[in-house]
Amino acid sequence: MSSGVGFRASPRQVCPSGLFKFLQKKNKMDIFSSYATDETLENEGKWFPLSKTAKVKVARAGNEKYTDLLRAKLKEASLDGMPEKEANAVAEDILIDVMAQTILLGWEGLTYKGEPAPVNATQAKVFLKVKDFRKKIAGFSENFEAFRVKAEAEQGNA
Repeated sequence: MSSGVGFRASPRQVCPSGLFKFLQKKNKMDIFSSYATDETLENEGKWFPLSKTAKVKVARAGNEKYTDLLRAKLKEASLDGMPEKEANAVAEDILIDVMAQTILLGWEGLTYKGEPAPVNATQAKVFLKVKDFRKKIAGFSENFEAFRVKAEAEQGNA
Protein backbone atom coordinates (compact mmCIF):
# COMPACT_ATOMS: atom_id res chain seq x y z
CA MET A 1 0.00 0.00 0.00
CA SER A 2 1.09 3.50 -0.68
CA SER A 3 1.76 5.74 2.24
CA GLY A 4 0.85 8.85 0.28
CA VAL A 5 4.41 10.09 0.37
CA GLY A 6 5.70 10.27 -3.16
CA PHE A 7 9.16 10.29 -4.60
CA ARG A 8 9.78 12.97 -7.18
CA ALA A 9 12.69 12.44 -9.50
CA SER A 10 14.28 15.28 -11.40
CA PRO A 11 14.19 15.05 -15.23
CA ARG A 12 17.96 14.43 -15.12
CA GLN A 13 17.44 11.33 -12.96
CA VAL A 14 14.75 9.88 -15.21
CA CYS A 15 16.13 10.78 -18.66
CA PRO A 16 19.42 9.73 -20.19
CA SER A 17 21.75 12.75 -20.40
CA GLY A 18 21.46 13.11 -24.20
CA LEU A 19 17.68 13.17 -24.05
CA PHE A 20 17.77 15.67 -21.17
CA LYS A 21 19.95 18.04 -23.22
CA PHE A 22 17.62 17.61 -26.21
CA LEU A 23 14.61 18.49 -24.07
CA GLN A 24 16.42 21.53 -22.66
CA LYS A 25 17.22 22.81 -26.17
CA LYS A 26 13.72 22.07 -27.40
CA ASN A 27 12.26 24.41 -24.80
CA LYS A 28 14.38 27.38 -25.91
CA MET A 29 13.82 29.79 -28.76
CA ASP A 30 16.79 30.54 -30.96
CA ILE A 31 16.59 34.14 -32.20
CA PHE A 32 18.76 33.49 -35.26
CA SER A 33 16.72 30.56 -36.55
CA SER A 34 13.48 32.39 -35.73
CA TYR A 35 14.24 35.82 -37.18
CA ALA A 36 17.43 35.94 -39.28
CA THR A 37 16.81 36.82 -42.90
CA ASP A 38 18.86 36.39 -46.04
CA GLU A 39 20.02 39.89 -47.05
CA THR A 40 20.85 38.80 -50.59
CA LEU A 41 17.33 37.46 -51.01
CA GLU A 42 15.90 40.64 -49.45
CA ASN A 43 17.70 42.77 -52.05
CA GLU A 44 17.60 40.56 -55.13
CA GLY A 45 14.05 39.33 -54.56
CA LYS A 46 12.16 36.09 -54.30
CA TRP A 47 9.56 34.58 -56.63
CA PHE A 48 5.99 34.44 -55.35
CA PRO A 49 3.16 32.72 -57.24
CA LEU A 50 0.09 34.74 -58.18
CA SER A 51 -1.63 31.89 -60.03
CA LYS A 52 -0.73 28.61 -61.73
CA THR A 53 0.75 30.57 -64.66
CA ALA A 54 1.88 33.87 -63.17
CA LYS A 55 4.52 34.84 -60.64
CA VAL A 56 6.27 37.97 -59.39
CA LYS A 57 9.79 38.57 -58.13
CA VAL A 58 9.62 40.74 -55.02
CA ALA A 59 12.35 42.23 -52.82
CA ARG A 60 11.80 42.78 -49.13
CA ALA A 61 10.30 46.07 -47.98
CA GLY A 62 12.81 48.18 -46.13
CA ASN A 63 15.82 46.91 -48.05
CA GLU A 64 18.68 49.40 -48.41
CA LYS A 65 17.83 50.50 -51.98
CA TYR A 66 14.19 51.01 -51.02
CA THR A 67 15.02 53.04 -47.92
CA ASP A 68 17.62 55.22 -49.67
CA LEU A 69 15.41 55.97 -52.68
CA LEU A 70 12.29 56.62 -50.58
CA ARG A 71 14.19 58.99 -48.28
CA ALA A 72 15.66 60.91 -51.26
CA LYS A 73 12.33 61.20 -53.09
CA LEU A 74 10.46 62.35 -49.97
CA LYS A 75 13.12 64.95 -49.26
CA GLU A 76 12.99 66.16 -52.85
CA ALA A 77 9.20 66.40 -52.79
CA SER A 78 9.05 68.72 -49.75
CA LEU A 79 5.61 67.54 -48.64
CA ASP A 80 5.58 69.88 -45.64
CA GLY A 81 3.38 72.86 -46.34
CA MET A 82 1.41 71.17 -49.12
CA PRO A 83 -2.33 70.82 -48.69
CA GLU A 84 -3.08 67.39 -47.22
CA LYS A 85 -4.89 66.00 -50.26
CA GLU A 86 -2.07 67.05 -52.59
CA ALA A 87 0.60 65.74 -50.20
CA ASN A 88 -1.17 62.37 -50.01
CA ALA A 89 -1.34 62.11 -53.81
CA VAL A 90 2.35 63.00 -54.16
CA ALA A 91 3.30 60.54 -51.41
CA GLU A 92 1.34 57.76 -53.15
CA ASP A 93 3.08 58.53 -56.47
CA ILE A 94 6.45 58.41 -54.71
CA LEU A 95 5.60 55.09 -53.07
CA ILE A 96 4.56 53.59 -56.41
CA ASP A 97 7.74 54.84 -58.08
CA VAL A 98 9.99 53.54 -55.30
CA MET A 99 8.24 50.15 -55.22
CA ALA A 100 8.55 49.91 -59.02
CA GLN A 101 12.30 50.45 -58.82
CA THR A 102 13.16 48.50 -55.67
CA ILE A 103 10.42 46.01 -54.72
CA LEU A 104 8.65 44.62 -57.82
CA LEU A 105 11.70 43.33 -59.64
CA GLY A 106 10.21 40.99 -62.20
CA TRP A 107 7.28 38.88 -63.33
CA GLU A 108 6.26 36.09 -65.62
CA GLY A 109 2.86 35.37 -67.10
CA LEU A 110 1.35 38.83 -66.56
CA THR A 111 -0.52 41.03 -69.02
CA TYR A 112 -2.15 44.43 -68.62
CA LYS A 113 -5.59 44.91 -70.18
CA GLY A 114 -4.87 41.88 -72.37
CA GLU A 115 -1.55 43.21 -73.67
CA PRO A 116 1.87 41.68 -73.01
CA ALA A 117 3.71 43.34 -70.15
CA PRO A 118 7.46 43.86 -70.60
CA VAL A 119 9.55 43.59 -67.46
CA ASN A 120 10.73 47.11 -66.64
CA ALA A 121 10.18 49.85 -64.04
CA THR A 122 7.73 51.74 -66.26
CA GLN A 123 5.46 48.70 -66.53
CA ALA A 124 5.91 47.99 -62.83
CA LYS A 125 4.54 51.50 -62.10
CA VAL A 126 1.51 50.76 -64.28
CA PHE A 127 0.86 47.54 -62.37
CA LEU A 128 1.41 49.17 -58.97
CA LYS A 129 -1.09 51.95 -59.69
CA VAL A 130 -3.71 49.20 -59.34
CA LYS A 131 -4.33 49.57 -55.60
CA ASP A 132 -5.09 45.96 -54.71
CA PHE A 133 -2.20 44.60 -56.77
CA ARG A 134 0.07 47.06 -54.94
CA LYS A 135 -1.29 45.75 -51.61
CA LYS A 136 -0.59 42.17 -52.72
CA ILE A 137 3.02 43.04 -53.64
CA ALA A 138 3.44 44.98 -50.39
CA GLY A 139 2.18 41.94 -48.49
CA PHE A 140 4.76 39.71 -50.15
CA SER A 141 7.52 42.25 -49.47
CA GLU A 142 6.61 42.59 -45.79
CA ASN A 143 6.37 38.85 -45.10
CA PHE A 144 9.61 38.27 -43.22
CA GLU A 145 8.93 34.53 -43.09
CA ALA A 146 9.51 34.35 -46.85
CA PHE A 147 12.97 35.90 -46.50
CA ARG A 148 14.13 33.99 -43.42
CA VAL A 149 17.41 32.09 -43.60
CA LYS A 150 15.72 29.05 -42.08
CA ALA A 151 12.82 29.20 -44.54
CA GLU A 152 15.26 29.15 -47.46
CA ALA A 153 17.27 26.29 -45.93
CA GLU A 154 14.08 24.27 -45.41
CA GLN A 155 13.21 24.72 -49.08
CA GLY A 156 16.70 23.66 -50.11
CA ASN A 157 17.42 27.08 -51.64
CA ALA A 158 20.04 28.37 -49.24
